[in-house]
Amino acid sequence: MIAPKALPQPSVDRPERTGYGRIHVRARDAARRRARRTRLRGYAMLARISLAVVVVLAPIMGYVLLMGNLTALNYSLAQAEAQRAELQEETSRLDDRIAALESRDRLADVAARLHMHDPQTFAVVAVPAPAATPASGIAFLGSLFRH
Repeated sequence: MIAPKALPQPSVDRPERTGYGRIHVRARDAARRRARRTRLRGYAMLARISLAVVVVLAPIMGYVLLMGNLTALNYSLAQAEAQRAELQEETSRLDDRIAALESRDRLADVAARLHMHDPQTFAVVAVPAPAATPASGIAFLGSLFRH
């Protein structure tokens, strides 16, 4: 049992080469390669079918997504236009109400109810100038650069 372990074992992936360029393939290695090739052949067909489905469905799904997005944008635009029209209507109503409240006739009626009248004499009031404070610290440096 020691002798077979001491001999170099050929790799499954690489067949043995002899001195004359011939390739010796053992039956066990050939059977393994055949089984592996058969397994991969089944996956290759599945991969081809999957690729074909993806190639066909990807553009269709992209088109459907774009059309859905466009439809959502159209609904948003219609909603925004309806809201804009409603706000313009409300603005015009409020402008009319402001104009009615600011009318001279209404203001004259309110002034008469409050017993207000036009002034008979005008008074002029002199407002004293604010007291200047001396600048100090950082404010003092700011006053130097202001001129």
